[in-house]
Parts: sequence; structure tokens; C-alpha cells
Amino acid sequence: MKKILLFLYDSFAEFEIVTLVTALRGTEYELVTFSTKPEGEAVEALSTLRYLPNLTIQNIVVDEFEALVIPGGTPHPLLQNQELSKLIRSFYEQNKLLAAICGGPSLLGAAGILKEITYTASIEPTEVEYKEVMNWENKLNELLVVDKNVITATGSNYLNFAEEVLRKLGGIPQDDENPLQYFREPSKS
Repeated sequence: MKKILLFLYDSFAEFEIVTLVTALRGTEYELVTFSTKPEGEAVEALSTLRYLPNLTIQNIVVDEFEALVIPGGTPHPLLQNQELSKLIRSFYEQNKLLAAICGGPSLLGAAGILKEITYTASIEPTEVEYKEVMNWENKLNELLVVDKNVITATGSNYLNFAEEVLRKLGGIPQDDENPLQYFREPSKS
């Protein structure tokens, strides 16, 4: 079974990735969560639900994973975490899929990746916490941007984000225009 790495941190917005996580069930991919906290320490999401990651950052072997997913939230306290930046950079340099939504692209910026790609994010130049890591010249006014092996999206575009990640992983056909229909429109089934 192939593995996907999901970064969990205090304040991460789980609603931005729950559709993707749900859609991965029944595929050839296993989801593995990690955090920068010590082993056994829970992460508190934006909703205040608590999650216990599978791994700590020190236990990750990049070669074991196909992709890294970074949800939004309030990631600015992690922008100076060199171990996290190094991990993200390793995925990028090995041409593995990186997917970041909402504020998550700021962690790509901290790893120097936003200097090399176009992207989108739910972060604006007025947010001073992020000014040192965001390359504003490369930010596009789009809901979703794919450049090289990197997918970025605004936070409210989580369904299209999930679909694009699934497409890149080969979990849905490229020509399937609405693979997550169940999540888009209410039904009685």
C-alpha cells in the first residue's frame, strides 16, 4: 500500500482536508499523520477536536511516502521550524506531490519553494506574520494552482483541492469532471 503524509499542527483546519481524507478510504493509499510535537502529544485542531498523530517529524522517512498534504489554519508559529522546512523541501526536491491549502502554502514559503513556483493561498500581504516567507510576486489570484509537483488552494476551495490531489495520485480518472459529487450536492441517499 502507498502512503500519504498529512501534517497536523495546533489550529489546523480539518474541514479543509476531511473530504480528501474520506475520499482516500478504499483507495490504494494509506494516510499517515505526523506533527512536530513530542511522541504521544495530541494536536488541537481549529475546531478544538484533539488528534493524536501517528508519527513525530523525527520518525519520517521521505522515501516511504508519495505525497505530503498541509492543511491551513494558523501555521505562522511553525515558519522558523527548520526540521519541518527541510522535510517539505525534501518532498519537493524528490518530485513528490506537495499539496497545501489556505495558510498551508506559507510553510512551503518557509522552505523556499514559493520562490520557484506560482501558487495561491488564503493569505494576504497585510498579514505581517507571513511577510518574510511569502513570495507575493508568484501568488496568483486563483482558487487552485498546480505548478510542478505542487498543488495549492484557497481554504474555501477544499472540494476542488481534494479532487486535484486525487487526480495527481491517480485515484480518479483525469477526465472525471465531478468525482466528489456526493460531497457537492445533497441527496436522499
